[in-house]
Formats: sequence, C-alpha cells, structure tokens
Amino acid sequence: MSDAGPTWRLIDDIVVRNGLSDNGVVAARWAVGRLRRHLGESWLSRQYRKHGWVPHVLLLAGTHRYALPQLLSWALWLDAAASEPTFAKVRTNMRKGMDAATWRHTWLQLEVARAAASCGTPCSFEPSIPGSVRSADLLIRPERSPWMVETTTVPRGAGDMAWENYEDHVQAVVREVERTHDVTCVVTLNDHVDEAETREWLRVVDVFASVAAESGEVQVLKGDVGVVAIYPDLSPPGPSFTGAPQNRDGWHRLGRTLAKKAVQIAGPMPAWVRVDCLDGLFQLTEWATMEPADRIDEIAALLHSKITWPANAYGVVLSSGPGVNFDGNDAAVQAVTGRSNSGVFLRRLTHPYLVRETFIVPLSGEATEHADWWAAAYGDEPAWLDIDLAAAGLPKVADLFV
Repeated sequence: MSDAGPTWRLIDDIVVRNGLSDNGVVAARWAVGRLRRHLGESWLSRQYRKHGWVPHVLLLAGTHRYALPQLLSWALWLDAAASEPTFAKVRTNMRKGMDAATWRHTWLQLEVARAAASCGTPCSFEPSIPGSVRSADLLIRPERSPWMVETTTVPRGAGDMAWENYEDHVQAVVREVERTHDVTCVVTLNDHVDEAETREWLRVVDVFASVAAESGEVQVLKGDVGVVAIYPDLSPPGPSFTGAPQNRDGWHRLGRTLAKKAVQIAGPMPAWVRVDCLDGLFQLTEWATMEPADRIDEIAALLHSKITWPANAYGVVLSSGPGVNFDGNDAAVQAVTGRSNSGVFLRRLTHPYLVRETFIVPLSGEATEHADWWAAAYGDEPAWLDIDLAAAGLPKVADLFV
C-alpha cells in the first residue's frame, strides 16, 4: 500500500485472492461497489489522508472469513438507510471521513436500525430531543409510543489505544506481507516489544513468507513476540490474528460513559442507551466468567446504584460487540438466551466466526415491554445477513467461500 493509502483498485485486487468462491468474489465486489457509491469515489483517499486509516474489513474481505460477511452487512445496511431521509446528514458526515470512534458510532446506529427492521419497526436518525438543543441517535417508531435510543461505544483507554495501535501496525504489515507473497498468515502475539525488535520480527516474517511461497510448504516462526504460521494455500478456519493477553477494570470507564449519557437523554420521551463495550469488560474481567443470570444481576445492580438516571430513562442495552468465536459456527448451538428478574442475556452468532453477547437491562417496570422488543430484535441476528442477501439477489453466506 502506498503512502497515499489504499485505492478502490487495490481493494478490488484484494477480494479476488484465494479464499472466496466465484459467488464470494461477486458478492465482495458488489459490497465494495455499494460502499463506493454511497461514500464516493474519493472517500478512501480522503479518509486515509484525514485520519491515517481505513476500516480493516475492507482490506481483509478477500482473505479472512469473518471480514466479508461484515462488509456485506455494512453495504446492505447503507442501502437500507439510504431510503430514509433522516439518514442524509449521517451519510454526509461519513463521506467527509471519520475517526475510528465516530466510525464505530455510526455503524452502531445502523446496527440498531437493522435490529428495528427485524421487528418490522420503522426508525429515523438524529431526532431532536424535545425541550433540548441536543439530538438523540435514533427514534424507534412503533405504532404507538415512540422512544429514543442513544448509542455509544466504550473504547479502550489511552494505554489501551497505544496497545491497539501497536497491534494494528503489526496487522497492517502482515497483511502487506500476505499480499506481496500471496500467502496467508495466522498470527498469535505473546507480548509487545520495542520498536526495533518489532521491526526485526516483522522483517523475519517477510523472509519466512517468501520461503513459504517458493517452497509451497507451511512455515512457522516462533519468538518472544509471538507465533506466525504462514500458509501458501488457504489457511485453516479460525482467527487470523490473536492479540497479546490483557486484563481490565470493567466498570470504571463504562460507569463514566453512562453517567454522561444519563444527562444527555433527559427529556419527556422514553429513552434507552445502547452501548458497545470494547475495553475488555466482556473478555478480561471476573464478571465475564460468571453465569449469565449472575452477570445480569450484577450489572443491573451497578446500573441502578451507581448512575443517577432521569425519569425518562427506560434501560440499557450493553453488548460486547462482535468478537472472534472459537466454539464453532452453528448458529443454533451458539444461541443462548438467559433471563433473570433484572433483565435478559443473549449470545448470538452475528457472522461466521463472530459472536456477540448482549445484556438488556430495564430500569423500571414500565420498560419490560421494551426489553422484550430488544430481545426479539437482537435474538434474530444470526438470520439478518442471509435475509438481506436474498433480498438483494445474492447467495447465502455459506456459498461465499471455497
């Protein structure tokens, strides 16, 4: 990739690499074409010039099994939202280029809109909060009693961002190695090391990739940084990149985020807060190891006791976001629903090799009906993509890969 960043031509070159069936290549090119249409011919260069990055899913769609389904979802969600007049302002902001936080926020809005569609409930974007100069993110419009949704993401902290930047850099270099040598790398990091050692390790990865390409044999590089298996043909199914282990304090940053949202949503209309918690709460805390019912009760107790909510606050939907799944891709097997007096827990396969955990916590008895709506909306998530693909005249996900 040049210093000017990726081009649409480069993206097209990437999606035709081994790993996709003929149907998969057609679908990938369709998805890229839809993003190109909605975001504009100059969007890639503008995005990279302003913020120094483009979404990884675009760069991985031709080689990594979890990436193409995500890319297809994005394209389909954009198509659906484009027919809603209130989405025009959101799309304009997307076209200008977005930092990572705003990008995640926008896709969370679109995800909630897709969840609403699964219940046959219309919604609109960026509604004004009555009696306030602020806007919410979505207005859910059932036949009676609409309500607002404020979406937000709890990202990693400053230290975590440095951690993420390190791993993003390693991934970017490894992806370039893959493209240069026409191989696939499966990376597991053990630790982060200084710049010089990292640079040398990545140089050796490139050497091993060259050997794999020339010999046609799998090469494995082991070291203090981690392990890289380099495949001259298709890689085995599963995650292509596993970062180094981390530990997290789960509540502190989530609580701070929710306290701000509690102030923001105050108004006369019922409101929910939809949160993707990406800073390790779902993976790296003691809470993550509890049984679902206990986890619901504990998080509900914190939401009630630690946050001062306005009277119109109906509840919180807290999610892990899509995470790499190591336990198989049978949607029926992966589907888990748990309930307690405090709320609802859902575990669902969002796409092949990606799973989401979601907690729906009503804050009052009046919100029970809404909680059931959220459970129904996200409960059908494994079916969303195939339904949308069929409506677009495209094959099912299972037909996209070799």
